[in-house]
Amino acid sequence: MITIRAATVDDVGEIIALFESTVQTVNSKDYTPEQIAVWISAKDRNIWADKVENQYFYLAETEDQIVGFTSIDDTGYVDFMYVHKDYQGHGIAKALIDQIELKARELQLTKIYSSVSITAQPFFTSRGFEVYDKEHKKLDGIAFTNALMQKVIQ
Repeated sequence: MITIRAATVDDVGEIIALFESTVQTVNSKDYTPEQIAVWISAKDRNIWADKVENQYFYLAETEDQIVGFTSIDDTGYVDFMYVHKDYQGHGIAKALIDQIELKARELQLTKIYSSVSITAQPFFTSRGFEVYDKEHKKLDGIAFTNALMQKVIQ
């Protein structure tokens, strides 16, 4: 059974570990080893703690293990959506995005949006998000292209 709860700063270590593991395994099919290395270098505990404290940051758990996480800010930006490599296709991301949409309605937002990886784009599309642009960025000199996607909240 999946439970969704708000993250706390005490969860940051486990969140970082899940982030790193997911990017190294799940995203490796769509990204080069150089891109993966740069992507997972974003492990500053203080930055993650700040996100947990200042966004609506949710965890999916099963049997007291964090198996996914997501967050949304006051503007409707979905900053994170990661699911444990061993729980892909088990409804974790669906449960998390349902929580995000619930929070967006509570905040009376008219849309939610995100910068979405190649790997995650099919999931977001299946949940009613549409691409409205592409984002080209460089991290430590390594190029990335994400889809800028949004969904109208009704």
